[in-house]
Amino acid sequence: MSATIETNAAGKTVLKCFNPATGESLGALEAHSLEEVDQALERLRESAASYNRTAIRERVKLVRRFRKAITKNLDRIIEMICTETGKKPPDALLEIFAALEIIRHQERLATSVLGRQYRTSGTFVHKRAYVDFRPFGVAVVISPWNYPFILVVSPTVESLLAGNTVVAKPSEYTSLTGLFIKDLFDEATGRSELLEIVLGTGEVGQHLVRSPLTDVINFTGSTKVGKLIAQSCAESLKPAVLELGGKDPMLVMEDANLKRAAKSAVWGGFTNAGQTCMAVERIYVVASVYDEFLRLVREEAQKLTVGRGPDDAVGAVTVDVQYDKITAHIEDAEARGGKIEMFGEPDGRHMPPFLVTNVDHSMLIMTDETFGPELAVMPVVSEEEAIEKANDSRFGLSAYIFTGSERRGRRIASKLMCGTVAINDVLIQYGVASLPFGGHGDSGLGAVHGIEGLRNMSRQQSVVGSRIMLPMELWWYDLGQKTYKMLCRFVKLRFR
Repeated sequence: MSATIETNAAGKTVLKCFNPATGESLGALEAHSLEEVDQALERLRESAASYNRTAIRERVKLVRRFRKAITKNLDRIIEMICTETGKKPPDALLEIFAALEIIRHQERLATSVLGRQYRTSGTFVHKRAYVDFRPFGVAVVISPWNYPFILVVSPTVESLLAGNTVVAKPSEYTSLTGLFIKDLFDEATGRSELLEIVLGTGEVGQHLVRSPLTDVINFTGSTKVGKLIAQSCAESLKPAVLELGGKDPMLVMEDANLKRAAKSAVWGGFTNAGQTCMAVERIYVVASVYDEFLRLVREEAQKLTVGRGPDDAVGAVTVDVQYDKITAHIEDAEARGGKIEMFGEPDGRHMPPFLVTNVDHSMLIMTDETFGPELAVMPVVSEEEAIEKANDSRFGLSAYIFTGSERRGRRIASKLMCGTVAINDVLIQYGVASLPFGGHGDSGLGAVHGIEGLRNMSRQQSVVGSRIMLPMELWWYDLGQKTYKMLCRFVKLRFR
């Protein structure tokens, strides 16, 4: 893991940070007490009173300065992410690239999406109707350890553009990246009062969710914790966006470009050591091309190297508990008749990629989120069976379809119970910033990115005014029989 959690002589929680790839100590941080968290929230609430009224164009300028600071400090951020998570530089670069793409898109979108939207007043031609998108107040961002930069930065930016002040709690395993983001934001914008970073374990996160000083929650993490947050939010009807776990399937049809499908599976399953909510974890291949697909996957997997070296493709598993879970899934599959192929040897926190065949849905590796470098591959007799198996899951985050026909791919996509789909590609939908990203079922509620991401951090207010002020409306009290009969004739003519 990248931190151990201890209690010091004063009774305070201490996060001892280290590089999971090398074991090198990165220092120790004191977690915030709940009293310190409340003080941060009070500061944010005070700042929100003025920032909530800031013009959208001014919020955009603020975020643009932050984006430029990220770009300027690209190399430093890559080093920080790799040091704290054990991932490889290309994985860190891709994380930052996606963050920058999302920020830039939301900058350009904010004014048109969050500005006043005039609507038709329908039959009431003498009325004027519009919708305003107003800030909630104080937004909470709780992020995981697998993508410690983008999963703090992206929801924070959307919240700021919507006019909220933000408190972010990074994972206790990647606190240093969270603090780095805060320093970068403060230096770039000069508005330190708009963003607070609080450190701690789940106790701090729970306190943020339940606090009457917070107004909206954006959580990325496990389904188990997400459900607890949903329950807490339900008590006060506090809105929440929950991006939770996945068990994402790939469907390979008999007409697919198998070489591309195999390359996609290997990258989509093993990038970031498989520690991605939308990673390829289970693959359903039409039987007629199953053997050839496996041959190509093995060929691609054998090219990979795992380790600490700068040229190694696969980095470390970030936390101990995740290493143990991956191991448990592999052992469960083997005990139930699965065939395990390992491409390399374990070395500390570096786990080699696994290919698992002879699998079925009695195995954890086919039903529970593994979150590690594994691909479980199962033959199916037809497209229909592939769709049925893909939908046989309590998760519904993403899916990937490989076929020689884009039209067929769209048809299959329409039958899949998930929030996002990529056809003949993997993971790409997260980087397309105009698209909402969110899941169904145990994969969450709501969405980030695009129009939806900005508006989910806003409260809608519908307003009706008058173009022409009449002495009274026809349907008010003192409605005479003559007027009543006239209205009856009008309704019959209007809606016949």
